[in-house]
Amino acid sequence: MVCAIAAITPTCGLTVPFENARRAYYADKTWPEELRRNYTSPTQALLRIPYEEGPYYLFRGALPIVANQWMFWTTYLTLYTWLKNKNFHFWVYQDFSYEYMKVLHMGFSFGVASSVAYPFYYIREMVDLWPKERGGHCTFNNNYRQCMKWMVENMDLHGYNYLTNYWSWVRRYGFYYLGGLWMADSMGMMSNCNETFNGLEVQFPIFSESS
Repeated sequence: MVCAIAAITPTCGLTVPFENARRAYYADKTWPEELRRNYTSPTQALLRIPYEEGPYYLFRGALPIVANQWMFWTTYLTLYTWLKNKNFHFWVYQDFSYEYMKVLHMGFSFGVASSVAYPFYYIREMVDLWPKERGGHCTFNNNYRQCMKWMVENMDLHGYNYLTNYWSWVRRYGFYYLGGLWMADSMGMMSNCNETFNGLEVQFPIFSESS
């Protein structure tokens, strides 16, 4: 967990400009023609926005995305490495395929991490798109931080609602996240050590807990 937090904390905000550029591209299509910026693609929006709107525009509303990325990747990497350390005996001593075990570990870790992290991503939709109360009053005061606080306080009543459009998020990002971890593990980046003679695959059970 410490390694996951150290790796993800300084990088969890890197996706914010790309997400804002994508949202700006699609939002631009909904404006009257005389007010449109006429972006031709999310990439063009990413390149034009810093000059036309200012660099800060790409980082507006970053809290939900940063919280989502931080929660997802710290949970995802921590669970995966923990499972890999605990279940090494399946492929070392019991002849299970390592690739088969990797699929199980990765699938379970992704399921837990995405379920925990997605509600933070959904905060943007709650604030930006949910209809306001009678008289235009907003429970969250149009504030992402207030919405996050309200969401946590009402998790027991509305928990399932926070997973609305979850599968759209999985289709958009899930395959990349699964593929990224698969490649990282294949390159030895998800092992507790890189020297073959000290690796989990050749450790005796009595020493594996402390390695």
